[in-house]
Amino acid sequence: MKKETPEDLLQRYEPLFHKVLSSCHIFRSNPDYEDYLQTIRLSFFEKSREMAESVDEQLTLMYRFLCWRVRDYQRKQHYQQTLIEKISGYELNQTVTLEESILWEDFLERLWPKLTIGERRYLYARLYLGLPMNQIVATYQVSRSTVLNWKRKLAKRFE
Repeated sequence: MKKETPEDLLQRYEPLFHKVLSSCHIFRSNPDYEDYLQTIRLSFFEKSREMAESVDEQLTLMYRFLCWRVRDYQRKQHYQQTLIEKISGYELNQTVTLEESILWEDFLERLWPKLTIGERRYLYARLYLGLPMNQIVATYQVSRSTVLNWKRKLAKRFE
């Protein structure tokens, strides 16, 4: 029995690839149809090289494997799309005018004496030093819940 070339193997199982796509609700009208098909072809070729027995004997296993690959690819694309939508919602070019800066400094100057030491530490670390939560915990050697309490109390003051 002669060994099939990769092109012959792919062409022989092309109907399987289309069946996998249709079972995953991806049809020819989908703009990403060719991308999915190419992903299936690559996955099929890689998996068929790994299999010791012929692909014909394990066709059901191959079908399920390819369906899994397509669904995994769909899940990753969906995750990337939602991430892009979230990121695009943020306004990156935030400018602070001189008036806003003066008003903010005046507000902090009046508020500062009324704050506890922990709230002062939190504001200083976040606004002036720009430290994230875990670095504030390490800097002041307090627990994470303590820092969260400082933050919560500040939020109540600003309400």
